[in-house]
Amino acid sequence: MLDYRYVYVFKVKNKDLYKIGISRDWRIRKVQIQDSRRYKLKLRLLIALPLVFATYFEKRLHKKFAKYRKPLKGVSGGTEFFTLKTYDGHIGLRGELLKYFLLQLIVLTLIFFTIGINLLGI
Repeated sequence: MLDYRYVYVFKVKNKDLYKIGISRDWRIRKVQIQDSRRYKLKLRLLIALPLVFATYFEKRLHKKFAKYRKPLKGVSGGTEFFTLKTYDGHIGLRGELLKYFLLQLIVLTLIFFTIGINLLGI
């Protein structure tokens, strides 16, 4: 079974904190995270891309930004927050996520192209 979900990046309003995660519905996940603290955590969506093998891509992003990890206690998914002031900020995050999305498109295109050639008997 394919792991088809959104890989998303939220930015915490007025803070250098980013949440990198996966969800079938990033809108519901945003509400869950915002409501998981005693005070409201304001999040803004930077990017959400539907990806096959989302867990793999999310783990790759977590590994890439591991040294910037900034866990938040009492927040749903609190271990997946990162402070990226010394990194290329949200532009770099978007670029990394788009790179994975394009890689997936290339792989899927090659797979379907190969299947098509076999079906046509070329």
